[in-house]
Formats: sequence, C-alpha cells, structure tokens
Amino acid sequence: MYHQYIKTMKKILCLLATFIVLLSACSDSSNETVPPAKRTVIVYMAAENTLSGNAPSDIDEMIQGVKKISKYDNLIVFVDRASQIEKPFIIRLRDNEQQPADTIRKYEQDFLTSDPEKMKEVISWTMSNYPADDYGLVIWGHGNGWVIMNDASDSRRAIALDNGSNAVSDKGQWLDIPDLRKALASLPHPFKFIFADCCNMQNVEVAYELKDVTEYYIASPAGIPGDGAPYETIIPDLFLYDDVLMYTKTCDDYYAKIDNENGHLPISAVNTKELPTLASATKEILYKIYEANKPINTDGLIYYYSYGASDANEHIMYDMNDFLLRHAEQADYDKWLKSFNQTVIYKKMSTRWQVLGTLVFDFEVTEERFGGISMFVPLERYNNTYFKYNEGIKKMAWYQAVGWSELGW
Repeated sequence: MYHQYIKTMKKILCLLATFIVLLSACSDSSNETVPPAKRTVIVYMAAENTLSGNAPSDIDEMIQGVKKISKYDNLIVFVDRASQIEKPFIIRLRDNEQQPADTIRKYEQDFLTSDPEKMKEVISWTMSNYPADDYGLVIWGHGNGWVIMNDASDSRRAIALDNGSNAVSDKGQWLDIPDLRKALASLPHPFKFIFADCCNMQNVEVAYELKDVTEYYIASPAGIPGDGAPYETIIPDLFLYDDVLMYTKTCDDYYAKIDNENGHLPISAVNTKELPTLASATKEILYKIYEANKPINTDGLIYYYSYGASDANEHIMYDMNDFLLRHAEQADYDKWLKSFNQTVIYKKMSTRWQVLGTLVFDFEVTEERFGGISMFVPLERYNNTYFKYNEGIKKMAWYQAVGWSELGW
C-alpha cells in the first residue's frame, strides 16, 4: 500500500508539474520572451493646429486597422494636439478590445513638434524601445511641400505646424524640408518607407531631399482631404512585407476614398535610389530646353498648388511630366521618361480632387500628361510675387542637382 501510495503521489506531482508548465506557456506574462518585430511603423501626428479635431477619429481608424497586423509588429503614434491641459504623448495601438491604445510615454512639458531635435528624440526613443527589422514613418498634419515662404521662423512652410500656444490655429512654426532631412539622417536606422499624409508633399524636391533616409516615399502632389487617409485600410497596407504590394496597396486604398468634392486623390510612390539618375536626366533635358531658347509656357499645365494672397495666378507646383512633355523635343523626352518611370514607380491619376481656396481646374488631366509628382520651375514672375520662390528653391538640394543655378536661376 505504501509503495502504491508513493506511485500515486508521483503521478499526481508529475501531472501537476505538467499543468503548471502548460499554464505558464499559455500565459500572457510580462516575462514572456517576445520575438523581435518585423516592422515598427511610427506615426508623427503634428496636430497642435486646426487639424487637432481630426486626430481622435484618425486614431480610431488606426485602431481598426491594427487588428489586421501581426501582434508582434508595432504601430506607435506620437500625438501633440491643441489642448491646454494635455501634454504630448506616445501610444502603442494593439488589437485589444479592452485597451487598444497603451500610453507608453507621457511628456511632462509641451514642446514644438516642428523642432527637428524633438522629432529626432521622439523617433529615436521609439526605435530604441520598439526595435524591428525595418521601420516606416507616417508624417501626419499640414504640409506645403518644399515651399519656404520667407526666413521668419514663424512663417516657414513645409510640415509639422505647431502654433506653440495649444490653440486651434495655423499661425505658428513649421519644419522645413532640409531640417527634416537632417533630423531623419541622424536617426539610428533609415526607413523602409515614408508616407506623408499632408497636402502637396509629393514634390521631386522633397523626394530628392529624403533620398538617403528612406527606400520609398509615398505622398500626394495635391491638397488632401481634411480628415486625411483612410487608416482602417491603409494601416494593414503599411505592414505588407512585399514592397510592391505595400506601396501599390497604400496608393490604391487612399485613391479609393472619395473626398467631399466627389473626387479622388492623385498619389504616387517614388523609389528613392533612382533619384540621382533622374536628377542627371532632368539636368540634361533642361539644358537642351533652355539652350534652344524655347519660351517657357505654363498656360494650361497641370499644377497642384496656388498661393493666391498676392496673385490668383501664382501657380507654383507644376506636374513634372507635363512640363517636360510640353517643352522638350520628343526624342529627348522619350529618353528622360525611361528614367522618370524607374523613379516614380506607381501612381494613381485623378482628374479632379479636393482643393482649398485658389486652385482652379483650368487644365486637363490625361494619362499621357499626368506624372503624379510636381516640380518647381523658376520663372521671372516669381521675382515680383510677395513670396520669393526663386530664392526659396535655392535651399533645396534638387536646385543644384539639376543645374538651375547654371541655367541662370
């Protein structure tokens, strides 16, 4: 009996030990070893401005989108809204009905999201605490592409507008693109992609500036809807690990959204490693155009941005392909187009899209003309406008790369 008792107790202890091991393996303990993430996507939400009210709904959309990604991948959102009581914070979004947004960092002091050093700090901290095989960046907020309107710090235009007073106001400080490049270049890791959910950000000048910090650059050359991207569908796209599927699906799903003027957003993706070759090809074709003394005629060209405070016809961002199609000889254009198509690797054309203010659709958009990316063309008339665009463009690396200075600009 004693020996039988011992055998029975041993069986019970073995079963109990097995149960404890199984229970431990199934638990969601904080001591659990989590495999490294394949991708961390960081959303930099600069909402201390008139877009503050759109931030909560976009975060809700992201919460819906995150349900379709791996639980071991990371969607991290930095948020700065126009609030007198709320300081900037960082959240991790998860597929968890009870707690879909974990606050992983609260800042004790307010700061300007347009400060490149603060942007670098936010992203570096996220990369260190949520490491992954690769990283994506979503820039959320107002945008004006490469445009720097003057040298006053509170009037610079580009991205990440912060009014500095926690008010719902667009009078504040912006982050210009050269400073953005410097901030991102100093990070511990480059990006797989940068997706700019901001107005007028798909300029060749911006893409060229960012060529060394990201493999792909996705944006629209046009003004975007106030409520931004449909994140419930785009978030899963950003976690597709086939590069082609990632950027094509992102463009397709943004394009599928119908804006409040019953239009679609033109959008494109750029392979940044091809930008130096495109710059060389563009320099060559521009030389031929200007050496031939061809008159530069912008009437009826596709354009994406117009600043009408001083001149209703002050069109600034012309479609790059449309401009060169009109002004170059056919053989030269055909040669250049090969380089362009290797750089702008995907685009969705729209014939009409939402605009704010002064852009007038006095042009026709066709497949032949539409390039999906804008380019600034120096013109004499900009010397007489309130904002000196011919001077502002000189701050961009593209200006030197394509030889605008050698052509007398």
